[in-house]
Amino acid sequence: MKKIVIVLLILNVFLTSCSINFDNSQSTYTGTIEAEEIKVSSQIGGIVENIFVEEGQKITIGDRIADIDVKDLKIQLKKAENQFKIAKTKLEEILDGTRSEKIKAAKANTEKIKAQLEGARKNYEYRLENYNDLKQLYNKGVVSKQQLKDSKAVLDLADANLKSIEKQYKSSIAELNLLLNGATEKTIKTAQLEVKRAEIEIDQLKNQIDKCSIKSPIDGVVQTLNFKKGELISKGAVIATIINTNNLWLKIYIPEKELHKIKLGEEINIFTNFENKKIIKGKVVYISSEAEFVPKNVESKESKEEMVFEVKIKLFDKDNDLKPGMLADVKLGVNNK
Repeated sequence: MKKIVIVLLILNVFLTSCSINFDNSQSTYTGTIEAEEIKVSSQIGGIVENIFVEEGQKITIGDRIADIDVKDLKIQLKKAENQFKIAKTKLEEILDGTRSEKIKAAKANTEKIKAQLEGARKNYEYRLENYNDLKQLYNKGVVSKQQLKDSKAVLDLADANLKSIEKQYKSSIAELNLLLNGATEKTIKTAQLEVKRAEIEIDQLKNQIDKCSIKSPIDGVVQTLNFKKGELISKGAVIATIINTNNLWLKIYIPEKELHKIKLGEEINIFTNFENKKIIKGKVVYISSEAEFVPKNVESKESKEEMVFEVKIKLFDKDNDLKPGMLADVKLGVNNK
């Protein structure tokens, strides 16, 4: 009886040992280190005036990547600022009310334009009469077609000049009446709107000029540059891609039968291929809820037909030794050490 009990105890220990070895069996998975890619786009179109970085260069948030030519925008800004000054001066004059010297000047200007208008009208009437006379002579074959054509050109110029001066005269009359009658509420509001419109245009142009200096939104490394100095870039085009080296992760694929060896939020060791076999700490931040076939571009000991689950492990690499595209290993089981 004692022999049977001893045999059973030995058998129980053996089976327990086998069970422990099975649960604690270690599996190694190789994955590729990946990083967050930030595509930096130009918010305005134009000629690339300067490039300040190179591919592979480390940069910090706010560093200038490139400048877009702003010459045309600066010209527009200067015009807008001049327009603002004019609008503001006009508003101030309206709010100041009528002044005798302004009325006197406006009357003198109106009389001057009126005299010009009378002269322009007489000139037009003379040119019209001359053209009609030549037209009759042309019909009789006395003058050439070119003479008639030249007369018509002179008449057209006289007509255009007359219309232009008529417009000036109407404007001077309106300005004089405004001074005589005083500023109306509608006139004041219109002048205020002109000032506001000029201010808005200035702000918009300054904002566009600021956008011409393209800066890095993050700390990282310049992965690619898509434009060179002197090239034309369109609005929305990607000028550079920045790798966020502060956000690296290792992506591996684990079959369902191995999922029990890893948990979300678990800290885990990453084994690098450096000469010193440096070990990096990581944390499991994502485990896919759906299985998939092993991706074709992934090296795996599993069959390509086997269903696997994607796992992402965030890396804590304080020395910045790791680079996107490097391979690293994860050992699952035995406390993942």
